[in-house]
Amino acid sequence: MSLFQRPALGIYIHLPYCIHHCIYCDFNVYELKQKTQLSRYVEYLLKEIEYFGNLYGKRTIDTLYFGGGTPSVFSPQHFSEILQALQKKFIFSNDLSITVEANPSSAIFSKLRALYELGIRRISFGVQSFQDHHLKTLERIHNAAQATQSYEAAQKAGFQDINLDLIFAIPNQSLLDFKKDVDFMVKLNPTHVSTYHLTVDKSHRFYPFIVEDKLATQMYRLAMEQFKKAGYEHYEVSAFSKPGFQSKHNLKYWEFTEYLGLGAGAYSYMIDDQNPWGVHFSNLRDLKAYETALDQKGHAICETEVLTQQKAQKDHILTGLRLLSGLDLEKYEKKFGNSLVISYRYALEHLQAKGMVDIEGRMLKLKPQGLLYLNQVLLEFM
Repeated sequence: MSLFQRPALGIYIHLPYCIHHCIYCDFNVYELKQKTQLSRYVEYLLKEIEYFGNLYGKRTIDTLYFGGGTPSVFSPQHFSEILQALQKKFIFSNDLSITVEANPSSAIFSKLRALYELGIRRISFGVQSFQDHHLKTLERIHNAAQATQSYEAAQKAGFQDINLDLIFAIPNQSLLDFKKDVDFMVKLNPTHVSTYHLTVDKSHRFYPFIVEDKLATQMYRLAMEQFKKAGYEHYEVSAFSKPGFQSKHNLKYWEFTEYLGLGAGAYSYMIDDQNPWGVHFSNLRDLKAYETALDQKGHAICETEVLTQQKAQKDHILTGLRLLSGLDLEKYEKKFGNSLVISYRYALEHLQAKGMVDIEGRMLKLKPQGLLYLNQVLLEFM
């Protein structure tokens, strides 16, 4: 398949710096000590763009996502440099969707307006809660008032596509507490909401205080019910959107299509003629090692996995089932040359008997019970 026949590509750019590393966060982040670190990081990111631009250049990109970390600690000038470098190497589609993650504490109006003027049209705020005592537990550096102010500032700056994140099952959080957050979210009426269940391992100091599974399930069910009533479409396990405002970039992951990850610790999934089932590869996480690798090789890839057909099939199922529209069985059979219904007959019979999944026409879908116990469903396909 030639470059011009390939579907449009998504690019994820990891900007790892934060003012403070929150206690629950296990992403690849570094606390910012001085602003010169930001320019240095962008300098190396431009080297990586040059390398992959030469490798995959002239590919069209239709989604671009700046994640972190806290991308909003970087300046509009930094974003301008990155966008210019990308545009020299890749073709920007006419409907390119660009998202920037932001912390309410660093998302002031002037910066938001400058980002909007660069062509960025989607902003995603890590609000997590609208209650100060829960934000303090999570070690967030913003307060509830700043969360609301940043949302209003984004609207004033011109943004019409705004995502707000909510975390549930915070230590000592009650169902009523979470309902207050959901109700306030509905009142703000953003175009997109993401809800995440706080999970930690047994060694974490939060572990003795984590919310019981039964209560966490009640919280998730409450979110589903309330957001549906408010006109949101529950289109992915953790995501709710107003019509026409789904996260186009995140759909790349769930629809098992290509995405290129740039930056320290970023992950990629790419397909080429030699690897028709695709290749997963990831970058070095350590910043110093990332810089050294770019100086020496032009890239910072540290791990590569060439997918077999069997692995690609499983990955396709594990990601596709997260979409409430379901997994298209006809497309699956056309892509892999075998029937999912036959290959996983016993798993499907077991899950259908438990009321976890159902087949509607050509779509394999999670039922409400399957949504609540997604991990149990996915284990059947492992």
